[in-house]
Amino acid sequence: MGSKQDMAGSASTAQEGAAPTDTTLHRKVQAGQAEHQARAMSLAKALRLTLAKVAEDLFEVSMAAISVRSQFCPGDDIEKELKEAALLMLFDGPGQSRAAVMVDPAMVGALIQQQTMGKVLPVLEGAERPMTPTDAAIAAPFLDALFTRAGPVPEDPVERKLIAGFRFGAWVEDARILSMSLDAPEYQLVHIDVDISGGVRQGRIVLCMPRGHDTITEPLPDGASGALQGESAPRQSVTLSDTVMMLAVDLRISLARLRMPLRDLGNLATGDILDLGAASFAKVRVQTFAGKAVGQGTLGQIEGARAVQVQSTHTGALNLQRRASDRDHMGLPDISAQPPEGNDRRDQLGLPAVGHMPDLPDLPDTSEMPGLENEEEMAAAHSLPDLPDLPDMSDLPEIDAPLDLPDLPDLPDLPELNVG
Repeated sequence: MGSKQDMAGSASTAQEGAAPTDTTLHRKVQAGQAEHQARAMSLAKALRLTLAKVAEDLFEVSMAAISVRSQFCPGDDIEKELKEAALLMLFDGPGQSRAAVMVDPAMVGALIQQQTMGKVLPVLEGAERPMTPTDAAIAAPFLDALFTRAGPVPEDPVERKLIAGFRFGAWVEDARILSMSLDAPEYQLVHIDVDISGGVRQGRIVLCMPRGHDTITEPLPDGASGALQGESAPRQSVTLSDTVMMLAVDLRISLARLRMPLRDLGNLATGDILDLGAASFAKVRVQTFAGKAVGQGTLGQIEGARAVQVQSTHTGALNLQRRASDRDHMGLPDISAQPPEGNDRRDQLGLPAVGHMPDLPDLPDTSEMPGLENEEEMAAAHSLPDLPDLPDMSDLPEIDAPLDLPDLPDLPDLPELNVG
């Protein structure tokens, strides 16, 4: 009995002594986890660092994320979170998933000012305007670079999966149409408040990312973390000209052009036949929607679908042709060289050759002509008769005397003006 009690006592003593050891280990683990979390690359930290780098590399403007916060939103309530006054864009992701990005007008204006003027100005009151596809084209490279660089950086696989692989898809005019394109059951809204040009203005970007979409997360590329920490990387600036040249253009293929009275146009009915004249599938015109011709081609089909093979273009008329190197494709003769001599120039112009002209005979001797011996006789031969004298005009009245005109009537007094 005594030995059992001693064993129980020693066991209880061991347990009591082990408690302080567990508490110490627990504190050490907590301290290690806190230190690891401070050094870990979270989604918020990745977006904050990437935003500053992308703004500097692409637009040469300083931007800093003031705050990055997230919230969850059911898919049925996503329309309530979208603002009509903001720039609304649809982004395509892996596995046919779709995300939305909302950029407020202050942020859009800063990107446009930096592209056009090279500096950002404060926000003016009453300067709101509707967003356009051009605004989306200017902001798209900035957001694409933000997704591309920040996507593989977070250490948490769930956070990497949330933003990896998304690219700009289309500009959306209103919130209702955009919400109809978003079909995920739940979304995570990432609000990024941005300070622009050291406090000149502040903007906001909201990322509406679908949760639970199927995608393949790529490993962190070599040098990605180093680039975020400030290592130099090749700068690829995007100019306004590059952005405009990426805009989509709608073309119209014209087979024929008809002209008819407005009365006949109003009387058109089903079954009427319109005469297209000498229209040919081999000579269709490629035009803009404004009617400007940009080329000519042949209408055919490829694998059952209609297609046009462009035979010639008129793009030269859209660009200024003012250099000597542009003369080759303009069909103009070379005028820089010296003109050819003789009949070579006539051959170039398609004119018949001309032989040598005969010598002209000498003029006859005019010394024997009468009346031309001296200057006096020549002057007498060409003398004119004297003009008659002017008639007597002494009976005319003198013009120096004042004329007897009636007096002018008195003018009425001017009205008094109240200027007080």
